[in-house]
Amino acid sequence: MSMDRREFVKTVSAVAGTAALAGLASTAEADDKAGAKKGAGGPYEVFALKYAGPFTRPVAMAFFNNGYKDDIQIYYYIWAIRAKNGETTLVDTGLGKNLGKKFQNFVPANDVAARLGIKPEQVTRVVITHMHFDHVGGMEDFPKAYPNAKFYIQKKEFDFWVNDPRGVRPAFKQFRYEPGIKAVADLANTKRLVIVNGDKVIGPNMELLFAAGHTAGLQVVLVPTAKGQTVVGSDCAHLFRSYKEDIPSGLITDLPIWLTSYEKLRAKAPVENMFPGHDTLMFSNFPKVAEDITKLA
Repeated sequence: MSMDRREFVKTVSAVAGTAALAGLASTAEADDKAGAKKGAGGPYEVFALKYAGPFTRPVAMAFFNNGYKDDIQIYYYIWAIRAKNGETTLVDTGLGKNLGKKFQNFVPANDVAARLGIKPEQVTRVVITHMHFDHVGGMEDFPKAYPNAKFYIQKKEFDFWVNDPRGVRPAFKQFRYEPGIKAVADLANTKRLVIVNGDKVIGPNMELLFAAGHTAGLQVVLVPTAKGQTVVGSDCAHLFRSYKEDIPSGLITDLPIWLTSYEKLRAKAPVENMFPGHDTLMFSNFPKVAEDITKLA
């Protein structure tokens, strides 16, 4: 699952340089113009797609410095944001098929998306919130599965996992999945990867928000829905409780930055419309619309 760090960094560093960023900056603006077509804007529908689990974890992994002796169940998800005309943005890519076989009740994320009736050509954007194994592993398959999609990643996130030697030290290596990271790096010399630096509008009424803390460059998606402004937050928080009680997950790269991100997101959407990364309540407390899929907003 790993390769020699120096060789990996050497291989992909050139791809991540200035030349890779040049010519990509305008792709988000192009998305804006393309999205102006009828029915491509909000209000959007938001769905949670469960692709693995349940898994039992210590509460302290999901809720900072609390519940060391207690367990909690979590699920693994990706999310779909669907416009009125069927155009779809997927948020995260799940586990790669090879690694996924080791996880309980695993179904490739793109196969779960098909259960919602999403056709490959309808997926125009894939947002990679961060590059932990359970969010980036599906990049082994997604570029081929969704040939019309552009992929969005924050520059700080890309640089850390692709180029920073600290990203392969033990504290971070446990969350790496090299084939997924390499798949993202391989797109960096194409027009399909959009490397974003901070907040960015990527479609009609659809905005990426920089929300670091869990990782160096995590991003979330802000869209209007029938419930109001809605944050698809991935692992900015693992549980609904984190947003409500102002306590992050136990897996935090930078706690002060996370608190700043939380304040930022709370100013953008009501707390009940801020959806976390792994809470089982997204599966049990919302309407089921297909196998392993619930409608959040």
